[in-house]
Amino acid sequence: MRAIETAQTSLTAQQVDDLVDLYEDGMSIGQIAEKLEIHRHTVARHLEHRGITIRVRGLANEHIAEAIRLYEGGLTLAEVGQRYGANAQAVRRAISAKGVTIRPRGRNRHLVGSA
Repeated sequence: MRAIETAQTSLTAQQVDDLVDLYEDGMSIGQIAEKLEIHRHTVARHLEHRGITIRVRGLANEHIAEAIRLYEGGLTLAEVGQRYGANAQAVRRAISAKGVTIRPRGRNRHLVGSA
């Protein structure tokens, strides 16, 4: 069986500096990979070689209580996730696991709870 060939991406020191800056500014590994048109493993490898701690995917445990407060206060799952660098599904999983009832989609969040 023949191995699938993949192109190796060589980055200059300046490109790696830029990649690190983007990550430290809050951009995700996937977003950086898309922006620089490289594989996300390449991004992660360069970050690790530079000694950068990779952020945990999803919603970190220390943010769950505040995420619940924000969601129950009317923010959407996506808005809560945006504050913590997580996607809406990660927020949904984390807060549902704590017993929070998820609002139906498409409902005006400002009217929830008022009647």
